[in-house]
Amino acid sequence: MPSRDEGIALLRRVSSRRSTPPRHLTVPGPTDDEIRMLVRAAARAPDHLHLKPFRFQVIAPDMRESLADVFEAAERELDPAMTGEKLERARKKAHHAPVLLAVISRVQENDAVPEIEQRASAGAALGYVLLGADLLGYGAMAVSGRRLTTRAMRSAFGLAGNEELLCFVGIGTAAKGRGEPPEPDPDLLQTWPPITGQTI
Repeated sequence: MPSRDEGIALLRRVSSRRSTPPRHLTVPGPTDDEIRMLVRAAARAPDHLHLKPFRFQVIAPDMRESLADVFEAAERELDPAMTGEKLERARKKAHHAPVLLAVISRVQENDAVPEIEQRASAGAALGYVLLGADLLGYGAMAVSGRRLTTRAMRSAFGLAGNEELLCFVGIGTAAKGRGEPPEPDPDLLQTWPPITGQTI
């Protein structure tokens, strides 16, 4: 158990985290052992009844061109008329960041754990991966979009009927700093019952 001072230092580090777009992430990226550490951290996300409503897939470097094919197929599915430069941009995204993880949420039938709670658990797991990457000294960012819901994507990642591709997480060394994040909106924390204009 960390001391209070260590905990405060860790919270300050957490509150300073900023996302780094995958196109600005370079080598080195996390090692295989560090990736396993990140997934182990994700497994500590709140998870009522230990349903594990999430899983991860790592896209190996030698599979990026295959992923680019999937990205192209997904874009064509959304817009059959898409050609040229737009398709090439979509393909290039598959090669961004030295490490790329697919985050998959899976909702299971359970009367005690509603769907919204399971989705919240998957979101928390994602957050732990992003925070863990930052603590290891890497930049990271979650990216999503309409293409994740396409048949091309679902087929490529072998999704079951109760699974969804939540996002991709790019992880690597930030090519440039992004400065301090803005202060959070004070309205994020309110008293109950809410009183207009009052914050703690």
